[in-house]
Amino acid sequence: MKKIAFIGGDLRMLFAARAFAAHGFCVTALGFDLAPAEFCDIEKAEGAAALAGVDFAVLAPPVSRDGENIYAPFSAARIPLRGLDFGGAAVFSGGACPQIAAEMRSYAAREAFAVRNAVLTAEGALKLAMEATGRSICGMRACVLGFGRIGAALARDLRALGAEVDVFARRSESRALAWGLGARAYPFDALGANIGSYGCIFNTVPQRVAGESELRAISAGAPFIELASAPGGAEPALARSLGVNYIHAGGLPGKIMPASAGEIVYETVKEMMEETI
Repeated sequence: MKKIAFIGGDLRMLFAARAFAAHGFCVTALGFDLAPAEFCDIEKAEGAAALAGVDFAVLAPPVSRDGENIYAPFSAARIPLRGLDFGGAAVFSGGACPQIAAEMRSYAAREAFAVRNAVLTAEGALKLAMEATGRSICGMRACVLGFGRIGAALARDLRALGAEVDVFARRSESRALAWGLGARAYPFDALGANIGSYGCIFNTVPQRVAGESELRAISAGAPFIELASAPGGAEPALARSLGVNYIHAGGLPGKIMPASAGEIVYETVKEMMEETI
């Protein structure tokens, strides 16, 4: 029986661990001593015992948030990055981490993982939008900044639920694809003239696209939902100082739908394992 260890992460990793256990793997988890009682079926181990004799190890997205310790919100103790010894195990990682002296294969960099994760992120963003506005998506006038994986998934879901959708994208090809979904599409230089008409703004661009003039023009109460990685589409402190309902919404799959997010981790890592055999 192959042995696999999960090191750190949120609830999605426990769901992924449970999936591997259900498919015949011997599973241990490091950094989950404070996990909810419903996961009592997952064997917990601490220190070197968690990695003893493992064939595979899986690290969460993100691997670390401080550059020194494993990201482990369910652990009472810190788990130093440099203290991990994987032996000859194959290591699958949710992101880069140069502090770990082991060859790591990134499942988060796989296109299939990114696309499926984008679908979950879009669904989570819709939930936040309804909570922030108290309104149905149907009939809402919304805009999506950027048209990558997440932007495309969001525009599609918004249109399917009856929203009026405007997409702002740099590339003309992206604007054409957005138009094909039934959205209006504009270059970013048109954002300032239009941003005040939206009931919700979703940003997926990991660089500043909304400056002070755009933020000042946002209508009262309209949330700016930040889905992009740092530095994001707007300066949070500036947005809030101007009265904008700025919502930082990173890591939605793991927070809102960890069971589905765990399935994606399981399926991607299992596929990578099979490719190495």
